[in-house]
Amino acid sequence: MVDFDVLSFDHPASDRAQKEAFLRDLSQQDFIALYQTTRTAARNARQSSDMERLYGLTRGLKTLQRISGERGFSLDARS
Repeated sequence: MVDFDVLSFDHPASDRAQKEAFLRDLSQQDFIALYQTTRTAARNARQSSDMERLYGLTRGLKTLQRISGERGFSLDARS
């Protein structure tokens, strides 16, 4: 099982397949909560000019958006 507070991917991400499988099985409520915490972490990284962390978090956010679309729901960018 994968366990994380925010979703971030290094490049290249050797654990991407495992994380994506976990996301596909996550409840919608937990999925949205993960999106919100990842988005907050990305906002904080941008504000503190931590570009290296921001890049990984951005990859995570894009993955969450893609998988939410596959699962049939959208994520609210304003949350």
